[in-house]
Amino acid sequence: MLRHPSFLRTALHHAALWAVCISGLRGEEEVPSGKVALKAEPVIEVPTGGAASAEMPVPAPRKDLVGSWKTQSNARILTLSIPAPRGQIVDRHGVSFAQNRVVQYLALNFPNFEPATPEKVLDFAHTKIAAANRLLGKSWTLPDEALLRHYQNRRWMPLVFSISGGLNEELSQAEQDKVKPLLGNGLFLQAAYLRHYPKEDTACHIVGYAGKLRPLPVAPIQDGDPIFEELDGREGLEASFNSDLTGTPGLKSILFSPEGKQLSEEMLRRPVPGHNVVTTLDYNFQKYAENALVKHARNGGAMVVMDVRSGDVLAMASNPGYNLNDFIPGITQEKLAALNNDPRLPRFPRTFLAEYPPASTFKVIVALAGLESGAITPRTSFDCDASFTIGKTVMHNWAKEGEGSMNVVSAIKRSCNTWFYQAGLQIGADALTSMAARMGFGEKTGLPLKGEEAGLLPTNAYMLHRYGYKIPSGELANMSIGQGRVLATPIQVCQAMAAVADGLNLPQVRLVKQVQDLNDNVVKAFPIQTRKRIDLKPAARDTVVKGMIAVVSGDNGTGARAGIKHAQVAGKTGTAQWKPNERRNLAWFTGFVPANNPVYAFCVVYEGSPGEEISGGKKAAPIVNEVLTKIYDNASPEDPFVLAAKTAAPKALRVDDEDETDEDVESAPKAKKVKEETPKPQPPPPEEPKGVKGFFRRLFGR
Repeated sequence: MLRHPSFLRTALHHAALWAVCISGLRGEEEVPSGKVALKAEPVIEVPTGGAASAEMPVPAPRKDLVGSWKTQSNARILTLSIPAPRGQIVDRHGVSFAQNRVVQYLALNFPNFEPATPEKVLDFAHTKIAAANRLLGKSWTLPDEALLRHYQNRRWMPLVFSISGGLNEELSQAEQDKVKPLLGNGLFLQAAYLRHYPKEDTACHIVGYAGKLRPLPVAPIQDGDPIFEELDGREGLEASFNSDLTGTPGLKSILFSPEGKQLSEEMLRRPVPGHNVVTTLDYNFQKYAENALVKHARNGGAMVVMDVRSGDVLAMASNPGYNLNDFIPGITQEKLAALNNDPRLPRFPRTFLAEYPPASTFKVIVALAGLESGAITPRTSFDCDASFTIGKTVMHNWAKEGEGSMNVVSAIKRSCNTWFYQAGLQIGADALTSMAARMGFGEKTGLPLKGEEAGLLPTNAYMLHRYGYKIPSGELANMSIGQGRVLATPIQVCQAMAAVADGLNLPQVRLVKQVQDLNDNVVKAFPIQTRKRIDLKPAARDTVVKGMIAVVSGDNGTGARAGIKHAQVAGKTGTAQWKPNERRNLAWFTGFVPANNPVYAFCVVYEGSPGEEISGGKKAAPIVNEVLTKIYDNASPEDPFVLAAKTAAPKALRVDDEDETDEDVESAPKAKKVKEETPKPQPPPPEEPKGVKGFFRRLFGR
């Protein structure tokens, strides 16, 4: 058994036991109360070391001890803080995104020198560090002033010297075994725990990372000083729910003799682990989306999948990402510079921070505005010409040849720009922007993540206030195809599609279900909510949905590549001028599935490389196809998606170009509301099987 001073051994033992109590937690079952049951692995004692045997009991305080210690010069009684382990961040089934890991550092423990000269202190420290370096092939060192200052102020406390590049360097198990003969008499292994992200880069922009709250003190020891570093959330949910995750530190009182020998100890307060944050994410969905983006959108992209019935975010993927473990225990300057200088912006969460022109996905909103306001009807026809002129400005269609007269269904199916230029002008700015606001554009969705952007919805009031004039005709026509000043985030577009799918309500986007304590008791809940009533007119909604079905299933629809064999998809393509100076465009595909009994809304953005010719149908739609197919293929027979697909078999809806009356439009059933419950776990991707692998296999990879 490895050794270190008994006060630290016991204190760290208590802390480490608390750490492993939650670092091994993982589960996949839903309990009746709605809590996610996190299964605890057996507690394994953390390896410890030092001058006293780990098997030795803590000596009982003698009756005359407390009364006599003050008469001894240099005797000390210390009250030290034991940082509490942070709670976990898990998916809706208990799969852990963030947990704790026990590590070992190599540290010095100075004896009491009489007399204590700088030469004695430095000779002792240099000798011990050099012996460890020779054995392990390291070049660890500490400045002499740091060694002397520690001896003067904190010699009762350990001093970690296994440091590289300014960061603590943990010892591997092989290194721990190798250094064992040197342990004791001032050299020992100090146990601590670190934040660990077992899924590495998965959901990195959502989970975020934790770092050291502050450096360990170097001044004379004060009551309440921590035994090792405390952690603090820096990004993502780690930061947003930092107070919930942090827990309550413990307190231990230790009495030392003048020689530095521990005489007694008392646990004044045990550390209370932080609470666990249960997200709405489905790890499998998240991984499907991320894998598809890595495969198809290497230059950059985003995907959101949302439950139409509840507003739950099941996947929110941004590519490229980064390995959260690179920030633990801290990130080197080289790694940080590489991330910050990467032109693909791996640290940038595109799903809720990127404001893109929504392109032709916005035509769904324009069509709804026209049909609801009465400015157009399902029978209204405009010519889909190759171009349309407003004043002296010639505005083009994406197709070089005119396609003749179209109604709204055909215009959505073919995504005809010139049709929507004319429709937008007939609808008017107020009706158009009013509908967009009803569908959540121009305001944040309310994600519990710092920095979420609101996009931009330029209204007549906005333009008058900022520029002194209302939206001009040219800008209104441009806005009608999702270009110009209007901007949206992927999560906003997905939210709008969930509203179209529902027809009655704009759901409140939900990323966190609840916060639980160590015993799975729910201490904070975030119930399913409606953000606002939208009450789309059934005839208007059904006409638009018919057009969206035609995009995927109709003859010559622009989004055929998004279709899956299992269910009918309602969708809309989009291609946006994004960064003209760099000759870069965007490709979109958004919608919901099954079209006639919606369960999931989705949105994909593909960032084109300079000069790349792209379209929503060619670049974004295949990503949707891949992800939806994997979701369906790996779902259980009782999965809501599977059941909805079976009960909403695709109808032979007319998607041709002929004019229609209101009575011609078939009714597209709306989404059914879901009760507050967690779906059964889905089978994971083949490369990430679930199941209990044991404490050491999961935490230490062996």
